[in-house]
Amino acid sequence: MMETIPKNNCVKVGYVQKPHGIHGELVIRFDEEYYETLEEYPPLFLEIDNLLVPYFITDEGLRFKSGESVITQLEWIDSDKKAKELCGLSVFVDQNDVIEFEDEMSPNALVGYQLYDEDLGLIGEINEVKDFAGNILLSVDYRGKEALVPLNEDLIVRMDEELREIELSIPEGLFDLDEE
Repeated sequence: MMETIPKNNCVKVGYVQKPHGIHGELVIRFDEEYYETLEEYPPLFLEIDNLLVPYFITDEGLRFKSGESVITQLEWIDSDKKAKELCGLSVFVDQNDVIEFEDEMSPNALVGYQLYDEDLGLIGEINEVKDFAGNILLSVDYRGKEALVPLNEDLIVRMDEELREIELSIPEGLFDLDEE
């Protein structure tokens, strides 16, 4: 019997939607917030008869189709027949494998967002994200000049992925670019 794990240690990330092709690949639909978690190839637990049974993703076994759909090849699932048996099953990961959304949203995903400042309002569109040894700077055109705005979690006032906006509490004086 394969080792199962208690459900309360796990988080449901999605479900097996359908087989893909004839070699046992599966399409897994997942909640977008678990994208980065899945990118790390965690063991997946499929709920079978109320037990969570571990399955492992093969080496090259993930191809993301979108922010919430991935084609997955699991070890031992090597035929269309086996894949069909898993359809509709809920997919869980160990909660210790979950990458928290706050930390993980790749700063590069902010390119194209509108940057707002708490006091000044709209600053402009983020056109580049620069990483200087872990210090993230957002490059924005502000009044025809490039402004580099530091990004760290403490400065984020709000973030809206639907509207593609981020509002920061930007340190005073940052935009006095040519006041001197």
